[in-house]
Order: sequence, then structure tokens, then C-alpha cells
Amino acid sequence: MKKLGASLRFLLFSLLIFGGLYTLLVTGVGQLLFPNQANGSVVEKNGKIVGSELIAQTFEGAGYFTGRSPEVSQLSPVSEKQKELVAARTNEEQKANSAVDVPNDLVTASGSGVDPHISFEAAEFQIPRIASERKLSEAAIHDIIEKNSQKDWFSDRKFVNVLALNLALDDQ
Repeated sequence: MKKLGASLRFLLFSLLIFGGLYTLLVTGVGQLLFPNQANGSVVEKNGKIVGSELIAQTFEGAGYFTGRSPEVSQLSPVSEKQKELVAARTNEEQKANSAVDVPNDLVTASGSGVDPHISFEAAEFQIPRIASERKLSEAAIHDIIEKNSQKDWFSDRKFVNVLALNLALDDQ
């Protein structure tokens, strides 16, 4: 009976500390030090929530930048199914953008399906289509990409947030 009582006291203590106090501490530190990220990095425009910097959104219409496929892909890079998916996506991108060399990140899915970024090259690949649809110069769209690009911490690669690009396009 002593062991049962001690076990129950330890269970209650653990629930209080790890299920309650630790959770409150981590949440409080997150809110104090990283309030934007802790609240979902919500993006508002004219008082209306339009998306999140951290979660990809799908944009419809040829006048918008497209991101990675929202399908979650846990397929082996050498599987036949993956090859078929990449071939189909490549064909779609070639038709939509009237181009041949499609950047890899536009035809492969991310592991999570919510990657909000594309490579700088993938954004530039879409310039002619967007310029034509929006009746803007390619140079103007290139400037939008440049202004919204970020550098990777570990290399010289540049990437862009698709939501930020499309909001900047809408502001034109």
C-alpha cells in the first residue's frame, strides 16, 4: 500500500510540474521573447488576416507566384510514383510558364506540405508569366523578388516567402 501511495503522489507531482507548470513556463517564455512566432506569425492586411509567414497558402490565378506542392511527400526519391509525380508537375509548370528548365522546388513536395518558401530561382522562373498576366515589366517583378528575398544562414542561397511576394504584387 505504501508503494501505491508513493506512486500516486509522484504521478500527481509529475502531472503538476510537467503538465502544468512547465507548459506555462515555456508558453510564457515564448510569448515574452518570440510573440510573433508564438502566435503563428499571422499576416494582416487592412485589418484582415490573410495568412501566416510560417505556413504555405495556395494562390489561384496565373498572376500569382506559386509555391511548392502542398501534397505531403514521403516517397523515396527513386520510387516510380515519385518520378511520375515530378514528371506531371514538371509538365504543368512548363505549360504554365512557357519554359523548359523548371526549378526542383516547384516540382517536388516538401516533407510537411506547408513550406512557405521557394528558392530565388523558382521565383525568377515565374517572372515572365506573372509579368504578362499583370501587365507589369519583368524588371518590376524582379525588384519585388529582390526586396523580399532572404539569405540562407548556412550558404549563399537566397529564398523568398510566397505570401510576401504575392502581397507585394497586389500592392502594385
